[in-house]
Amino acid sequence: MNNYEENPIKVIASRHSAFYTPLLLTVDLGSSDANFMKTLSEGFNCDYSVAENNQNVYEMIMNNEIDIAQSSVGGSWNNEYSSEIIHFAEINKTDGFYIVRKDSITDKEFEWSDLIGSKVLVDHSKQPNYMFKYACHKKNIEYSKIDVIDGGSPEEMVNEFRNGNADYVHLQAPQSTDLTYNVYDEDKESKTYGEITRHKVGDVVASIGKAVGPLSFSSLICKKSYTDTPEFHKFIEIFHTTKLFAQTESSLKIAEITNEFFPDTELEYLDKTIKNYQDLNCWNGDLTISEDHYDKSLEVFKFNGLEGIFPYSEVVLKSNLDNNQN
Repeated sequence: MNNYEENPIKVIASRHSAFYTPLLLTVDLGSSDANFMKTLSEGFNCDYSVAENNQNVYEMIMNNEIDIAQSSVGGSWNNEYSSEIIHFAEINKTDGFYIVRKDSITDKEFEWSDLIGSKVLVDHSKQPNYMFKYACHKKNIEYSKIDVIDGGSPEEMVNEFRNGNADYVHLQAPQSTDLTYNVYDEDKESKTYGEITRHKVGDVVASIGKAVGPLSFSSLICKKSYTDTPEFHKFIEIFHTTKLFAQTESSLKIAEITNEFFPDTELEYLDKTIKNYQDLNCWNGDLTISEDHYDKSLEVFKFNGLEGIFPYSEVVLKSNLDNNQN
């Protein structure tokens, strides 16, 4: 048996977001002070980190720097490391990005045509950018007619938007949510609130996930050889439980568990973020990436110019845990 205290499972995320709540719940179960589902996680420990911009999680897995990573099936297409790596679980079956509109523009109901001629900070990482373009296509909007801005990292995009340098911004939550409310200086002893320390600057007006529909957006990957280890089987057992928990439990309870991961987000708004993702049904479904979801993601990438043949059976591992859900 693995001594998890000395040899924790090393987990890395390509992105840090409430969108990956099922994974964060697994990480919480693997922390030394976890008090959530303690009996399930007894003896289980994992290290969690978030990839820097120049880190390739596929290369890190191949170099045995990490065991498991959050990625996407699209990451394996035309990837030199893909032959030795498998996608073993689906985290999300929708895109988790939102469009936030600047407060000062208008109060009228948003229409996708409003993006034409507007300054829009769009995430330029491959998959988010491809999904945004595909959503525009589905809404009959020519991407070339939008004044698209590459603002850099999500944190840099938030700063640009707060500085008034765009009309719209394209973000995951809770970063998108954090733009929609005021934060006040709080005196915890007297329970009184003072000046605003962070201003509301916009409102969420659209969901890319709703526009595009179900597909395989994010997944968990590891070396093919790692799937034969007891560590893998313990991890996937726990992840299977946390994914079901994320979709079906109270959003407030989940927000209370994961709040430590988002210190800049007020609990009330993290609760709303989790509820919005539950309503989107992004965590609802089987553990295994379905061939339909896989093919839909491939369609989005091919719409954006991807060439090649990428058989589902060479990229995705089917899990027998799904057979136990009914």
